[in-house]
Amino acid sequence: MQHDAELALDEWERAFKTQQEAAVTAATTAFPLLGRMPYPTGCCDLRMNWQHDGLGEGTVCVDDQARGTVEFRGMPQAPVGAAIDKLMGKGWFDDAPDGIEAADAGTYYWADEDFGGEWEIKVVDGDLVDMYIDCMRIPDVIGVLDTLHTALTAE
Repeated sequence: MQHDAELALDEWERAFKTQQEAAVTAATTAFPLLGRMPYPTGCCDLRMNWQHDGLGEGTVCVDDQARGTVEFRGMPQAPVGAAIDKLMGKGWFDDAPDGIEAADAGTYYWADEDFGGEWEIKVVDGDLVDMYIDCMRIPDVIGVLDTLHTALTAE
């Protein structure tokens, strides 16, 4: 490789790693319950996790393509469902025309055809919600994390 091309590639890699670190900072700011996991994370190099009695637990990853994945489990359905319904509007998820807050036990999907993100929300017995959101743009992940944190800690 040409020396100038190597230098340019090194500069790009430094900027990209800085951007990924900024995504972690934004995620932990939007959802302060998150803490950074040490390497090896078992997944992406940049992975955060949380656990809080009565609120749930889960992980957030920033991948090598600067996309985010959110995996949260055991969150209370009422505040989380209301927050998701407010954020996205009712009727976006397959088979949940009245929104996630009112959804019965089951698994509900939505795919973001514009940006490639995929959502799966599972309402489980005891009025709890598990959420898996894959391959979302970081600005969208931060918006979801902020919305969820606000909903979970509002009271």
